[in-house]
Amino acid sequence: MNEVPPCCQPARPHGARPCAAGMPPLHGHVLLVEDNPVNQGVAKAMLHRLGLSMALARHGGEAVELVRTQIFDLVLMDCQMPVMDGYEATAAIRALPDGRGLGLPVIALTGNALPGDEQRCLSAGMDAFLAKPHTLADLQAMLVRWLPTVPAIDPAVFDTLRELDPSGGPDLTRAVFRTFLASAEPAMARVEAAIAEGDAQVLDQEAHSLKSSAANVGARTLSEVHRALEHCARGGRMAEARSLLAPLQREHVRAVAGLRAWMKAAT
Repeated sequence: MNEVPPCCQPARPHGARPCAAGMPPLHGHVLLVEDNPVNQGVAKAMLHRLGLSMALARHGGEAVELVRTQIFDLVLMDCQMPVMDGYEATAAIRALPDGRGLGLPVIALTGNALPGDEQRCLSAGMDAFLAKPHTLADLQAMLVRWLPTVPAIDPAVFDTLRELDPSGGPDLTRAVFRTFLASAEPAMARVEAAIAEGDAQVLDQEAHSLKSSAANVGARTLSEVHRALEHCARGGRMAEARSLLAPLQREHVRAVAGLRAWMKAAT
């Protein structure tokens, strides 16, 4: 019987342990923006301990480019850096086309703890403030407010599909996941085009279809975003639909990664 990979489990990924009793597990892909090598090493270790994947930017300019081209669930942003500091980088991220950076949580990391520093970070468009140095528990308590606390793929789907499989094995699960993955990118492209063009009819059709297919592969949160888009399309609320684009892209990436992880583990 194939095991459920970590990205689809409510349990902690291998090598990661919860740091505080009662804290829900964390899920997500984090961008760490930090120029100091020592701080980089400590932050990487903490994020790994919390079971999170990450990418590194060494200054604000790199951070803006990474957010432009990749999908992240959260940014940990140092404030004082060469080339482009955290305040400028946050403003540039918020101004990215298609609202890509508007809903992305940006957490300020700064060694400054002077009166007014936190307000300066918030005024620059950051969502919260965490002073350095901080403990692992401090970081976890902050991230649990902003990161997904449910897996991309509901583990219950594996039992459901196994029960429907005549052999009681993983063949049906493989087939269903393979079909979803083959259509995922073209379908997302059609949704994005419909939102960009303000085409409510096409968005309604695509979101309705993706709502059910995402639910059938266990991507519950992704399904709910498509449900919201369907309602926006039917109500002619295309501006609201555009505001859902960034959350949709993040959930889509999480779901696809979760399904691919299971497919790889099942081979």
